[in-house]
Amino acid sequence: MKKAVWGGCLLFFIFVIVGAGFQRHALACEILPLLDYSRLNGHVFIGADHKPASTENIEDLLQAASLRIERMYGEPHSRPRILIAGSVEAAERWGANDTATMHRLPWRTCIILGPEGENIDVLAHEWLHAEIQQRVGFWRFLREMPVWFDEGAALTVDYREPLLPENIALSDEEVSQVRSLVSGADFFSDNVLENYQAARLAVIPLINANTFYADLERIAAGENFSDVFSARSN
Repeated sequence: MKKAVWGGCLLFFIFVIVGAGFQRHALACEILPLLDYSRLNGHVFIGADHKPASTENIEDLLQAASLRIERMYGEPHSRPRILIAGSVEAAERWGANDTATMHRLPWRTCIILGPEGENIDVLAHEWLHAEIQQRVGFWRFLREMPVWFDEGAALTVDYREPLLPENIALSDEEVSQVRSLVSGADFFSDNVLENYQAARLAVIPLINANTFYADLERIAAGENFSDVFSARSN
């Protein structure tokens, strides 16, 4: 009995250590309030090496991104922790690239904006990822939400020209194939731009803007992704 208990404890600690290694940047976001970063409000932080900019400009960006989501789907309820890094090097220290990355924890999402990501398209995109997790719940999100759908949905509030439906020339077969990319390892591999474009087109018949939040909450309540969304593709 004691061996079983010790074995269980050992497996638990291994899980925690390995998980902390893979999610170290997400966990680091939890101590942002303790670090030497300027704090715009309760959830937005500005890196020390951020280029000179007024607080008003950053506030305008946050408001514009929130408003874009609201106009499409309704007011976002999520309040992701946001770090606006001042350089590529600073973003990389937080596990991000020069544009943006979002880290997930069961109780919070954390958006790192790199120097190329300080615009409404990128912030609205990342914020909608956070909103989807907020509505579905972390564990249900991991279980039910395929990456292609999460990315395609985020692109509905991202108006960068190569990702607009009217600028995408992919065959029906190519769009259909993206639905097999359910994990990040699959999606963020070869032909990433094409995967994004295909995902953008793939969600068009699946998402009803008027019911999107309610549909996500159906998944939170226990329904399967395929039952809530995929039937609309028929």
